[in-house]
Amino acid sequence: MTEPQIFIVATPIGNLEDLTPRALATLRAADIIAAEDTRNTRKLLTHFNISGKELVSYHDHSEEFRSQQLVERLLRDGLSLALVSDAGTPCVADPGYRLVRLAKKHNIKVHPIPGASAVTSLVSASGLPSDRFLFVGFLPTKDSDLRREIQSWTVMRASIVYFEPTRRLESSLELIAEIHPKAEVSVGRELTKLFEEIETRPVAEMLEWARNHGTLKGEAVVMVHLGENVAASDASDEASAMAHVETAARIGFAAGKSLKDLLKELGGLGLPRTELYQKLLEIKEALNQGNNNN
Repeated sequence: MTEPQIFIVATPIGNLEDLTPRALATLRAADIIAAEDTRNTRKLLTHFNISGKELVSYHDHSEEFRSQQLVERLLRDGLSLALVSDAGTPCVADPGYRLVRLAKKHNIKVHPIPGASAVTSLVSASGLPSDRFLFVGFLPTKDSDLRREIQSWTVMRASIVYFEPTRRLESSLELIAEIHPKAEVSVGRELTKLFEEIETRPVAEMLEWARNHGTLKGEAVVMVHLGENVAASDASDEASAMAHVETAARIGFAAGKSLKDLLKELGGLGLPRTELYQKLLEIKEALNQGNNNN
């Protein structure tokens, strides 16, 4: 019986010629091919004249059950398995990590077969600083979570890369423009395909581009550069605002103002409302504690 193995195979993100010779050989040799969408993968296999393969579905909704099932088969029968997603590399904002994790737990060798990547494709062609970048996958869909995510980039000394359905692109760009108005943004869509677009502009211009595009479809990959020393300057501005809150709150509470009054009065400093409320509450409680001790 042969040793069980798993191959994480990157597939083209658009142009079929981007499938590497090694990836092609791996797909031809694998006993089982686990695919995010078997219909898409069957088209790929047909294009390269690969037939007679056992093709099984492996997606977000079946990942936990299917991982256990596949690992048991590999161990029992000494099989090799190739894992593919619809496009790009499995396990990168796509299903797969549970299978890899379980395989390693059972000492099954896992081999990466690298290839096309939407992330590195955009980063390389964006014209934005790329020596340090953070990939954050898909952004949250809930407004409050999305705002919190984008605000968190302030302390990231790196360009940010994310995936976004084009129907939500305008929403995320609006928040980026509000929170990081000096940002530069690159948007890539239809990468490696006939109608490939890569646009890099200041965030306000990019927002207008998205609003007036008219034919945005599918998914986009987005890269955001906040500007040199933005994190440091923003952190300094926040520290200054907090210091002002501390002074104004102590004077205000001493003068008989309510927490609600001060929340309204200090709301124009640009601090998140929940953060400002929590700070005012802490100051009020500290002052009350001090008065009680006296």
